Amino acid sequence: MTEEINSFASRSILYYPTLEFQSETWVKASLLFWDKIYRIVPANYNTKDSDEIKIAISNGFIEDIELTDKDLRQTADKFESFCNQLQFSPAGFDSSTYEVRLHTDKIDERLKSYFKQFSVDTDSQGFLKIPEKLANGYMFYLSDTVSKRRNIAKLTDNPDMYAAMIYFDGDGNFDELLFDDKNPETYTNLMIERLIPKDIRSLSMDIVINLHKELESEKREFRKLVNEFSEKLSKIEDEATAIIEIEYFKKTFLESKLTWQEKFKSLKQETEDSLLYAGLPMFATTTIASLHGNDAYDLTELSKGLLLSGVATIALVGKELRKKWTAKKSNYYLEIGRQLTSTETTEIRVQNMTNRLNEFVND
Repeated sequence: MTEEINSFASRSILYYPTLEFQSETWVKASLLFWDKIYRIVPANYNTKDSDEIKIAISNGFIEDIELTDKDLRQTADKFESFCNQLQFSPAGFDSSTYEVRLHTDKIDERLKSYFKQFSVDTDSQGFLKIPEKLANGYMFYLSDTVSKRRNIAKLTDNPDMYAAMIYFDGDGNFDELLFDDKNPETYTNLMIERLIPKDIRSLSMDIVINLHKELESEKREFRKLVNEFSEKLSKIEDEATAIIEIEYFKKTFLESKLTWQEKFKSLKQETEDSLLYAGLPMFATTTIASLHGNDAYDLTELSKGLLLSGVATIALVGKELRKKWTAKKSNYYLEIGRQLTSTETTEIRVQNMTNRLNEFVND
């Protein structure tokens, strides 16, 4: 049997874990980095989208993915295999609350009875009400399967979801302590600041779509830089070479960022606080620390607007997560400040993903 042809390009992104977007402003911001946003929606479910989101849909910038039997089978296979191989179950799989709904169309037949034992009931739209973190654990795997089968990187607006996806991207290959000096491989976050127009909240979706088109070449160059850097750095084992590569990325990225900001200025747009997190595995835990003398898990400022920080060491080096790493595995988290989404002026906060991953693993 031949494999299905991948019909999606890396310029697209897969939103997870919810059906509906939680913020119009977040969607607008995301469309300034990527050309299209996909989301997973059951065939018989009508999403509750705002008028602004509907404009993006009608223009082809948001598209629903209808799950296939192969999606569900592969998700069930991987979810079962993953859970069976774990030396311990992450605390994030256990919860006593019933706050999350999981649609039965998103579950393979052989897992439905398993999830129904945790459900209070099934509502008229086909949603099971099951423990929050159990549902999230499954949705992470479903999102992961869908993204890999279509070569779409993953994007979320929830830092806890992002931290948990780190766990899955690493095949659960983190121990309860998260840190082990004997293991040199580290899951790391590259963080990029301040690339969103400050008044994007008040801009109509039509205007954002025009910005989206105006920035086409800048977006393409931005994605190329980040993807090539992530993939190249993950393969380097020599510390000195890694630092050279980081310095080269700083130079080329800053040049690209200046062009990006000049483009905004020509459109009478000024940038405001935002943070884009991109995860990648690195070999030397000391590489980050050697740049500025900080601990590898402290936040290291590579240059203005460019940050790097370790999250957790990878438990079994023999699995060689780095060597299997490609930019197509990338998992992103986009954080935008409250001043972009409301009338509040609270400054954006750098999320500590080590703490969030620790909460998922150890609660």
